[in-house]
Amino acid sequence: MSIYYSDDAATLHLGDSLDILPTLPDASVDTVICDPPYELGFMGKTWDASGIAYNVEIWRQCWRVLKPGGHLAAFGGTRTYHRMACAIEDAGFEIRDSLHWIYGSGFPKGQDISKAIDRRRDDREQVLKVTAWLKSARDAAGWTNARLNELFGFHRGGQAQHWTTQGVAAAVPTPEQWDRLCDALGFDDTAIRPLVAELNGRKGAVGEAWARRQVIGRRHSGRANGATSIFFRGTTGPAPDGSIPVTAPASDAAKEWQGWSTALKPAHEPIVIARKSTGFDTTVANVLKHGTGALNIDGCRTVGRWPTNVLLTHLPLLDEAGQPIGDACTNGCVPGCPVAEMDQQSGVRTSGKMRAGVQRSNRAGWAGDMPATTGAETYGDSGASRYFPAFRYEAKAPASERPRGEDGTAHPTVKPLALMRWLVRLVTPPAGVVLDPFAGSGTTLEAAAIEGFRAVGVEQHEPYAALCQARLSKPIAGVLDFDTA
Repeated sequence: MSIYYSDDAATLHLGDSLDILPTLPDASVDTVICDPPYELGFMGKTWDASGIAYNVEIWRQCWRVLKPGGHLAAFGGTRTYHRMACAIEDAGFEIRDSLHWIYGSGFPKGQDISKAIDRRRDDREQVLKVTAWLKSARDAAGWTNARLNELFGFHRGGQAQHWTTQGVAAAVPTPEQWDRLCDALGFDDTAIRPLVAELNGRKGAVGEAWARRQVIGRRHSGRANGATSIFFRGTTGPAPDGSIPVTAPASDAAKEWQGWSTALKPAHEPIVIARKSTGFDTTVANVLKHGTGALNIDGCRTVGRWPTNVLLTHLPLLDEAGQPIGDACTNGCVPGCPVAEMDQQSGVRTSGKMRAGVQRSNRAGWAGDMPATTGAETYGDSGASRYFPAFRYEAKAPASERPRGEDGTAHPTVKPLALMRWLVRLVTPPAGVVLDPFAGSGTTLEAAAIEGFRAVGVEQHEPYAALCQARLSKPIAGVLDFDTA
């Protein structure tokens, strides 16, 4: 039996979605909302490098269990989103739009080129000398790389090719591996063994320039003040006060490449919005027949505004003067505080404000006569930010939204509950059923339950399924209300 947990609000299946989804009835859910693996190998997790997000069959099963006109909303990574979107489209979905969740709490994972240059130890000339020597010894013994791999139990294309190449992947065997090669091939390594030992002794050692980097200041970790510690970590660890050293380049090459890195700071995650075809029905006919096919605009307005496909949440911290704290360059292209930056660029542009009952011209338009007076007070906001209302100011999902097992198990990619509630509300019809085939710690399932929907989840890993159960077992209560005026 695959059912791991079930109550009036949700059912959670334990197992692979490719096995569980085929057991669900056709057209049995109203919405699919999920946060599948981004296929980045996040934190070395194997579940984030399985290729499942690119598997057309998983999305074909989601298409099958959806009612006609049902929406799918799936999160993706900026580098891999396109492949997931193509798989969703290939499964039969119509790509309707994309949402863009913009936040300010991402941690840059790029390599500081200047520091990498000073850390670099260039042993390539000596390494190539060893690999050339070993290649000659291999050939003299009549061996092949395949046979060497077999000797060590390596898979095809294993380590032996690195020991005998002059390419960029050249590598020196460990002392233990070298001794075994010597015994198997029967070579005399008197001349080369000292170099092999020397290179092995230097493995992992930094270049001489690293020790010459001068400490020119100290700063606190980026996790404390919004800066990025990966860009400023020096030659020593944090001080007792939590500060870390700021160091200056030592070598000429490092000075030339100061300030360069290999990646932008993550600041946005795209969400594909797709829909199952309504068939031969119009959207209106489909809504009346199945309750699906439309978006709940009024239910997702923020301060009265029409929802946009850019969700500004998770803004950076401000200093005592109200100014955004400096941060690394992001992939959101909005430096500092996005709201303040947009307003500064746009200048003062007001939407106007009228009290209810104010008279106005009664022009005839394509939607009929315009009322002679305003029916409700209108907003008098200003600046470009009025078009992108930020509905949640929070650096990350708080501890209360991050369940942890008794053994310390926690999910590393928890989405904010408010964000998932808004998304669930946007695409799910009243009394609808929400499916999440990648349940994780259960944020989508809890969000659906809070919003009054029935949820069905699938989670492959039992420790995470236990986290889902913990979330769903607690009393469900509203956390955040949206202004639907």
